[in-house]
Amino acid sequence: MGIGHRHWGTAFPSLNYAIIVGLMFAASTMPAIGQTLHQKLIFASRDISNVWARQFQTFKRTWISPNTYIYINRISTPCGVMGNGNAQYCPRNNTIYLNQPFVSRVDHRVGDFAAITVLAHEYGHVVQRLLGLSHANPYPVQDELQADCFAGVYAKDAMARGLLDASDIPEATAQSYASGDSTF
Repeated sequence: MGIGHRHWGTAFPSLNYAIIVGLMFAASTMPAIGQTLHQKLIFASRDISNVWARQFQTFKRTWISPNTYIYINRISTPCGVMGNGNAQYCPRNNTIYLNQPFVSRVDHRVGDFAAITVLAHEYGHVVQRLLGLSHANPYPVQDELQADCFAGVYAKDAMARGLLDASDIPEATAQSYASGDSTF
């Protein structure tokens, strides 16, 4: 069984998380049914980073894994104040910031892989920065679409490894569509 709607595959060790002080990652191979959203995000963050590390190795580039912070209220960062209802990558300190109420809403309204898609999208911005593609597009929406594409690279890899179930791709698509710019 894969990531699925509010469930994940087989045995997954219990992981601790910390709000603001960051996520500490423990070794694991598969997520488990019944894990909390925070535990799923911890697993996904490590897994997404590992996928990109392998990809970067194939084209002889250095992958620098970002930090991931989950916050509840507004937080001041080197990139400015991160507000509620958002997820954002800050290149100044190579950190992805996830607003906990936002990803929880996404999880409840759309599904767990939709919340992971938000995280994978932010990793897409890390990929852009490391490949020198940040702000290379004339329109900001193109940077966002490219980050969505990179999130899809992760989804394809996760699917190939048997981590996804039938509901995951529709969840990812729904979240990407909901987050997109309808005026493009």
